[in-house]
Amino acid sequence: MKVREILKDYAHGGLVQAFGSCDTAILEGAREIRIRQGLPLIVRGLDNETILPYKPTIQDISGTLEKMANHSLYAFDSEIKNGFITLLGGHRVGICGRVVLDGNKIKTLRHISGLTIRVARQVLGAADKILPLVKTPDKIHNTLIISPPGQGKTTVLRDLVRQLSNSGRHVSVVDERSEIAGSCQGITQNDLGERTDVLDGAPKAEGMLLMLRAMSPDVIAVDEIGGADDVSALLSIASCGAKIIATLHGENMADLQRKQSLAPMLDNKIFDKYIFLTDKPTPGTIREVVECF
Repeated sequence: MKVREILKDYAHGGLVQAFGSCDTAILEGAREIRIRQGLPLIVRGLDNETILPYKPTIQDISGTLEKMANHSLYAFDSEIKNGFITLLGGHRVGICGRVVLDGNKIKTLRHISGLTIRVARQVLGAADKILPLVKTPDKIHNTLIISPPGQGKTTVLRDLVRQLSNSGRHVSVVDERSEIAGSCQGITQNDLGERTDVLDGAPKAEGMLLMLRAMSPDVIAVDEIGGADDVSALLSIASCGAKIIATLHGENMADLQRKQSLAPMLDNKIFDKYIFLTDKPTPGTIREVVECF
């Protein structure tokens, strides 16, 4: 779906005219669209940013969110409390507003004041150069893909899942924030291959162990690990024979070694390969490969 069509479906009030008058090339090149109450609209491309002078009202934002939730915010309550909803096509919308607490836990968000539309762009072939490092003739290597935010980790992971699945491997995806499969109301929006099962919205640690027990996967794929619970689950999975493909925010091996929660993972050499990405010249470019056999 083209970006202009997305905005036509969901924009409300003054946003309709604001986006309608925006240059098509700017919209179709968008990676993010930021809508904040009382502040100019911002359209971010790969290496540029365009500011539109219109300043959304609270009615513009609430009306847009209502449309995104198919006029049933209650049905999306579990997603909203996590700060986002996912649209048809896998586009993710981040949500800001006032937090409603239940004890010390977030129950939901109210008085929504900001939306960030992250435009989903599945790039078939994004993992072509990485696949030979992960899948060699004799085995699949446990692989951790690392980069700072916005440099292609999830895009590469998504395509790795697709290619491994289509090559004959059964892959289980634990998609806590609906970013790999882009699921909308339980329906996968991205092509993840012929042999892929998706557990959408589950916490990573619990989800990985559930998929290991329930689906007997050859490979478990998960985005943005990091907590101690995640590492504990990875240790369990590694001892059971399933292979792991995961991503992590970071710059280099020294950066990983400074994170105390990752120490058991590094000490036990869960991963055979650490692949560091950069966005130069394009997101998903391999910067460095560290092998730990």
